[in-house]
Amino acid sequence: MNVWSKLDGSRVIESLERAIATDQVAHAWLLLGPSGSGKRSAALAMAAALNCEVAPKVGCGTCSTCARILRRRHPDVHHIVPEGPLIPVDVIREVIIPEAARSPFEGRRKVFVIEESDRMNESAQNALLKTLEEPHPDTVFILLSDAEEEVLETIRSRCRIARLEPVSEARIVELLEEDGASGEAALLSARLSEGDFERARHLAEDELVMARRQIWVDVPSRLVTSVDALDVATEILDTAKAAVKERERGHKDEVQQLADAMGEGRGTAGARNALAKRHKRELKRLEEDVLGEALGSLAAFYRDVVALRRGGDEAVTNIDLLAPLNEWAECDLSDAALLQAVDRCLAAKASFGSNANPALVIEAALVELARLVPPPATTSIWV
Repeated sequence: MNVWSKLDGSRVIESLERAIATDQVAHAWLLLGPSGSGKRSAALAMAAALNCEVAPKVGCGTCSTCARILRRRHPDVHHIVPEGPLIPVDVIREVIIPEAARSPFEGRRKVFVIEESDRMNESAQNALLKTLEEPHPDTVFILLSDAEEEVLETIRSRCRIARLEPVSEARIVELLEEDGASGEAALLSARLSEGDFERARHLAEDELVMARRQIWVDVPSRLVTSVDALDVATEILDTAKAAVKERERGHKDEVQQLADAMGEGRGTAGARNALAKRHKRELKRLEEDVLGEALGSLAAFYRDVVALRRGGDEAVTNIDLLAPLNEWAECDLSDAALLQAVDRCLAAKASFGSNANPALVIEAALVELARLVPPPATTSIWV
């Protein structure tokens, strides 16, 4: 077992593994593929293999270095994610470029994982270009994107490109079972993920994620009035805040580990500031991700009701909720109203990418759902 064992074993993954094992490491990589194709997991495996002390160039997956990298808690592996709709040029100039000029703090390589790199605006991509052209010898960039055409040709030409393919539901189930999940849990996680391998693993392994899902799937039966909708909105927002608080505790541990390792000596301010900025970005993204979970779960629920009406349970995502879904399918709500509810949830989720106010987004969406798709009179809370 190593850091590559939990990936899908495709030829592309094997080629990445082989490139690092044989020291054919490019200074910049561009991992392309649709959502759920395993780009983030592959990037983390690459970062771990590049820095593992126990199994160099392989990544044992269990040492302190690998564990921290896989948890996104290593000081030499930097994760850049969009802030709202973009990765602005300021992030490139103020975070990436200065940090890329420094040597690794404790690892062999400093790694920058730029998620949704296509969301760097043109100025940001041009600012990154010089660093890619004249890289520090100990620095590796791994850009992730599902929109190749949005990445400038000048950036693409300086990266080694790997194209990852979607993972089939059957293969996701197989991989989760290999990790120890039961057949039932593996199938549910695979179905809920809608083909997103990374999300499926998250669902199968993270008890907090599945606990939150139990809250989300209870929501449709509670949206009787607008007052109920606002009460539920408060609970959802509180759940997101609780997740942020939990992550903050982990951040405090990370700050302390950095302080213990670096001391209070000269030259540590840059590392501390970079860590503080990264934490701020992570917390904002986490809140939006949890709220997006809620809205995505609601959209899937209403979509499942329509699917049951039209073709049985083979197309149903929430395969553990067939009884309540059938109650909804037999009610007199129109398919049009249910599909409007799906669209409303997805539009609300998408608005987080435009820096919308999370509380207003959730409240407005749930009030609208209470109007569009009130629960059938016979439906009871089932969770």
